[in-house]
Amino acid sequence: MTKKLKSKEPKRILHLGESLRENSKTILLSIPVFTFGLCYYSMISDKEGLAGAYGHMGIAFKNYHKHFWKKRFLLEIAYYLFRKAAELGGGKDRPTVLLKCGQTALELGDKKSAEKNCNEAIAEAKRLKDKYQKAYVSAHLADLIKEKDFEKAEGMLTNSHEVLNQAIDKNPEALYFQIWISFVELALGQLYLSKADKNSARVWAEKAHARVEKYDLKVRKLDVKKLLSKIESTARVFILAFLS
Repeated sequence: MTKKLKSKEPKRILHLGESLRENSKTILLSIPVFTFGLCYYSMISDKEGLAGAYGHMGIAFKNYHKHFWKKRFLLEIAYYLFRKAAELGGGKDRPTVLLKCGQTALELGDKKSAEKNCNEAIAEAKRLKDKYQKAYVSAHLADLIKEKDFEKAEGMLTNSHEVLNQAIDKNPEALYFQIWISFVELALGQLYLSKADKNSARVWAEKAHARVEKYDLKVRKLDVKKLLSKIESTARVFILAFLS
């Protein structure tokens, strides 16, 4: 009986914290729940539980920064928590945690650390023989390096798209693969727009648009709308410059 409770209790704590975190009215209440989780997992020497609590609390601070209070120290706390999660956790989610480190470092303006964290995440995905996580993280790294190495970034993004298409063919019901590949399509659209290739940029933006509409990917819809707006405004500037 004790063993059964021990295996279930950590999940209950994390699930409660997640449910509180995903509600804008209760997001701050998730922090004491995850803090309690840290104390509990420390007592029972559950490293994976500790990693989960650190990682989930990091998301809480990052989301609070994004939606409510844009103070730098919230991102600094989130980065610390993600690093702790990555140090403690060795499971299948570690590449994603390392990617969170990279994304947060980028928001803090530390592009060098962001690239380092993405490369760590790719190495971990390779170790786990998880080619789909590797493809997703590689797309983020490509988005980071596109300004200094367009061709390498283009090749990485194209390869990521092919690999994630294979994942979708094998498991079409997995929504997270649709979310991942929509990021790649957006990144390809932004990549070509950065080189003033509006036609290619529009092709990829429209692919992403069709996908987010089909699967109702609400957050991605905003990103697609922004990209299509950028493409159209760039096209208008080009036409006006040509006519003048």
